[in-house]
Amino acid sequence: MAQTTSEVWDSRWSATRRAIRPGVHDAFFEEYPTLKRYRKSGTQIKDTGGTEISVMLQTSGGTATAFDRYDELPKAPVNPFESAHYKRRYYAVPIVLSDTENWENAGPEKVFDLLQKLGDNALQSLLKALNEDIYGAQAGKNLLGFQDHMADAAGATVGGIDSSATTAWESQRYTTAKTFTTQSTTNIFDGFVAWDNLMDDIRKQGGMVKDLFTTFSVVGAYRQALSSQGYARTQLGELEGVGGQFNPPYFNARVTADNDCTALHSYMDSGNTKLNVLGKANFRKTPFTSLQSNGQLAQLAYMVAGVQLINENRRRGGVATTLTGI
Repeated sequence: MAQTTSEVWDSRWSATRRAIRPGVHDAFFEEYPTLKRYRKSGTQIKDTGGTEISVMLQTSGGTATAFDRYDELPKAPVNPFESAHYKRRYYAVPIVLSDTENWENAGPEKVFDLLQKLGDNALQSLLKALNEDIYGAQAGKNLLGFQDHMADAAGATVGGIDSSATTAWESQRYTTAKTFTTQSTTNIFDGFVAWDNLMDDIRKQGGMVKDLFTTFSVVGAYRQALSSQGYARTQLGELEGVGGQFNPPYFNARVTADNDCTALHSYMDSGNTKLNVLGKANFRKTPFTSLQSNGQLAQLAYMVAGVQLINENRRRGGVATTLTGI
């Protein structure tokens, strides 16, 4: 919305144009780092079609029996395989421009390409919605989120499989309340205790944590811990202060701070959750169509994404539910 100006269009104001700075500067959207991680790492899958996504799982095993000579052996068949099924979810953001606005946005009077920037805005709006939903629980027609795949409580049904019946489909969790920078044991930060316990529970299930997603508050406390006595990496010779990264890795895990992350939560993933994208709705713009049939001189298109956050091995991910940062 345009802001009110106070000038009076007399001779002096009429004689001089405004100095317009180039470009449109974003003062609304964020980086959306979690969605960016999925789109730029090996955890995005593209499909060419299909109504649903099916993942074949091995969720149990047979029983080995020690025997000798003529012992009778068991002969009951085993049924170790199941399938998880995921529905595709679709998101759309409209791009609308009247013909008169499009005609006027031309020639030397055009400050920037309005249609192009509306498309850019629609894409950012799409990324915003998806990043927010990744940290939620599935509701309505939204995709599955971390609160489904790495649930606070046991017994969730994900992909049609009830983890209370199929225990190999249960995710890991650390629910003891901790404050990251508190030291219940001398020289050991409680935040590391929480993360270590969760990471080891995942490793016991054969996982190797690749990504740790959490809040800026928890990452801030993590940096404070690493900058404390006995931990600090300081470059005193050059007087550059504390060295290192904004989000230092935790062992082999990349740490992502996200403003959309649920408060007090830290999610760990071994690469088992993947962003599944339908190729024909891969963050694409549909063709513009005229609204003249509605009696309007305007053009309409949509920025669309056909996506789902799927899980291939739910027990190799988990959550620390109550970790206070700064």
